[in-house]
Amino acid sequence: MATLPHGTWPSPIPASALTARQARIDEVRVDGESTYWLESRPWEKGRTALVRHDSSGSADVLPEPWNCRSRVHEYGGGSYAVRDGLVVFCEFTTTRVLRLDPGATEPVPLTPEGEVRYGGLVLAGEQVFAVREDHRGDGAPVNELVRLDLHGDNPDGGVVVARGSDFVSRPAVNTEGTAIAWIAWDHPNMPWDSTRLVVADLTTDGAGSPQVIAGGDGISVAQPQFADDGTLWFISDESGWWNLHRWDGGHATRVHPIDADLAQPQWVLGMVDYALLPDGRVLTRRWVDEYSRLAVLDPARDTLTDLDDEGVMFDHLVAIGSEVAFRRGLADRLPEVVRGPLDGDRTIVASSAPERPDPAYVSRAEARTWTNDAGRDAHGLLYRPVNPEVSAPEGERPPLLVFVHGGPTSRAEPAYATLVHFWTTRGFAVLDVNHGGSTGYGRAYRERLVGQWGVVDIDDCVSGAKALADEGIVDGSRLAIRGGSAGGYTTLRALTSSTAFTAGTSYFGISDLRALLSDDHKFESHYTITLVAPWPEGESVYVDRSPLFHIDDLHGELLLLQGADDLVVPVAQAQLMADAMTAAGKEVDIVIYDGEGHGFRRAETIIDSLERELSHYQKAFGLGPVS
Repeated sequence: MATLPHGTWPSPIPASALTARQARIDEVRVDGESTYWLESRPWEKGRTALVRHDSSGSADVLPEPWNCRSRVHEYGGGSYAVRDGLVVFCEFTTTRVLRLDPGATEPVPLTPEGEVRYGGLVLAGEQVFAVREDHRGDGAPVNELVRLDLHGDNPDGGVVVARGSDFVSRPAVNTEGTAIAWIAWDHPNMPWDSTRLVVADLTTDGAGSPQVIAGGDGISVAQPQFADDGTLWFISDESGWWNLHRWDGGHATRVHPIDADLAQPQWVLGMVDYALLPDGRVLTRRWVDEYSRLAVLDPARDTLTDLDDEGVMFDHLVAIGSEVAFRRGLADRLPEVVRGPLDGDRTIVASSAPERPDPAYVSRAEARTWTNDAGRDAHGLLYRPVNPEVSAPEGERPPLLVFVHGGPTSRAEPAYATLVHFWTTRGFAVLDVNHGGSTGYGRAYRERLVGQWGVVDIDDCVSGAKALADEGIVDGSRLAIRGGSAGGYTTLRALTSSTAFTAGTSYFGISDLRALLSDDHKFESHYTITLVAPWPEGESVYVDRSPLFHIDDLHGELLLLQGADDLVVPVAQAQLMADAMTAAGKEVDIVIYDGEGHGFRRAETIIDSLERELSHYQKAFGLGPVS
């Protein structure tokens, strides 16, 4: 076994491993014996393919160049629906909705071309219900719930079912096709802040008198589903936790109260965090500390029974007959789609990559909790360096990379990630932080970030890194921080408000918080009012927490990576930061990738950005050549 300094270990995981036949799996659906899902494929220039698995195997439903992806809210979701082999889907390039009949090879357009986007598709009878985001007028786009004729050309872009709120979610339609339910919310709220659950009768003209049955100020409701008996299920955090509720037409009741979150923040349309089973039970997923637990809730007995499954992360829960399907993340390999009986062996029908990692190189997540400088607990996942072919010099501690998730209302999961292992197999330690504001710890933890973005997240990241250094787990003189979008902002803010980190990498991060109020897309255009301060009276707070105005305080080497076509965090955010650093006589590396938006999807971009990041830390930490 060779002895080499941490961070210089030869690794079997090149940057190309993140793109070579490694797909991101999303939106699992079932239709009879068939299981469907989406695959985002870097090797096909980031195209999202729709895939079907049945008794004959797996195959693409749509060949290149079809790109099954919604652009509503920029993040999309609910990009397709399927029933009896018939598929309706959103096409990313044209933003149209199309129908693919069973056995057909050429889709039929259901909506005209134009500046209109669709998402959250639901099939009901001879109709398609969808969220429509209309960009044809002046000012902000208009979000409405619409009905499309499944066999028509819908020249007006659909019949409006619901309007009058700033946003609407993917709807639910009852079995008889006589009632519809949806979530509505208004600025400055995000869907995890304050939302309303609305129900209405379906009519030939759209929908009858809407009735708000749950939600309101300070309550987040989500994911309505009608059961076969006509009751309406949904998730609400009125108790402080996202729990299941059931509405019988007159009253809503919390089902099996528990201090755990059973849902995630609704960043995209069409999330499915629970599945109604034919016998009245419910397949659920909840977070316990850092880990997901798959369980069956029995309302009749008021029990929640964990299922035996090796997964550590679960989502896209669906059921059909006696079978269930879902996506699961595992500690030792990439996500999979599985399907089978609820209480029996389930079959793996899809994997994010064709080969499993060598277990000798797998670093398993360790749940960590530490006390931040404000005296509160913070959470994260530690990955230690692992490489069976190399050992470090005696007494040497590894450098640390602090990962900051996006959102900032998201979370780090303990499932295997090739990106993490790109670093751990080279001798780096990784701390994936679930700072205050993250999901899975209840509303109170999520609301720690209200008015405190750029404060609480920094405290949690800095204190987490220092805690590992104080314990002797990592080298406190070689700490770095990285993140994308909101995580990119936290990276920039950490480098300009602390001296903890030697280096940082911002992927499409925010340098000027004020610009988000005018440059950001509609979905997040008021988000900072909650996270930072009211506007304009709080302008001084925006300036104080914007890295752009603290260049003189910047500590550590900075790498800026940005997509030229990013509509969520425009390229100007990175360019302004780079220009200000240059003007101040500071060295900065900036790379802007043509054809990339918010989140890199092309293989060549992913490879280049990661190799640049590795070289960036190699230089900052004074490391030798790194493989």
